[in-house]
Amino acid sequence: MMHSRLSVSLAVGAVMFAAMLGPSPADARNPCVREAKRDYKDCTAGCKEGFQVAKDACLNRDHACVEVCRANRAQCRLDTGFDAAIDGCNESLEAGRQKCVDDYPAGDDRDRCIDDAQVDAFECRDGARETAKPLLKLCRGAFRACARACPVRDTADPADPPVDKTQCLVDAKNTYLFCQGKCREAFQIGKDDCRNRDHACVEQCREERYVCLQPVRAQLALDLAACGTRRDAGIADCTARYPLPRDEEAEGAFDQCVDGVQVAAFICRDDAREVATPGFLGCRGQFRGCVQTNCPPLS
Repeated sequence: MMHSRLSVSLAVGAVMFAAMLGPSPADARNPCVREAKRDYKDCTAGCKEGFQVAKDACLNRDHACVEVCRANRAQCRLDTGFDAAIDGCNESLEAGRQKCVDDYPAGDDRDRCIDDAQVDAFECRDGARETAKPLLKLCRGAFRACARACPVRDTADPADPPVDKTQCLVDAKNTYLFCQGKCREAFQIGKDDCRNRDHACVEQCREERYVCLQPVRAQLALDLAACGTRRDAGIADCTARYPLPRDEEAEGAFDQCVDGVQVAAFICRDDAREVATPGFLGCRGQFRGCVQTNCPPLS
């Protein structure tokens, strides 16, 4: 049964479409850009490690010990088979999409075939989550118990004021986000250097792309929120139709009712993204045109 709650935000929409549209073919062929991407990944990995060190310090726990707990949690998650099951669902989706392309010419029939494949993959992923949910919960519980058992760092000066753990964690998160921003800026500079384009000029084009994207993102957020509202109302209706306590038959009917609501919500979100795609592509094309037309080579 699907009980996940989707938190819609503009940032999520932006990340989602960046992943969906993917890198440009020129970037994929450019070894300089690939190297910049590797540097970016290394940089963000350093930010994450620094964040974890800071979190452990806020909680006054030995970092090396907690890292062992994190490794155990990662292995525990792997042992549940959840990630492998999700990979299998995604591979089936790609195979289904390719079959639709092979079997149908571009048009409504192909689109319906792909939509059906996406729904099947959604139900596959949901089934994997439901199956793995109890095991993943045990993994999280084992991690918390392991981390709590880690020794306290013997570094505090008795004369120092006590650490506000909540504020310390907030500061650590803000430092982490700032670090990621610096990595992103270095990546942008690196890409512009690879393409032999003036960075300040390209940044202006990025600003114009950002302005272009705002109404598209805002409308997408509204459409996704409407899908979420209808989903929540549907689940509430299922709950009213099959109130607690439920026998086995009623529980099965309730699960089926909620599954239907969640599938309808998935289709709603997919339709919203398809409607938004031309707007995202238009802003992307505008950005490329701005760079190619306006930005001079590096001096």
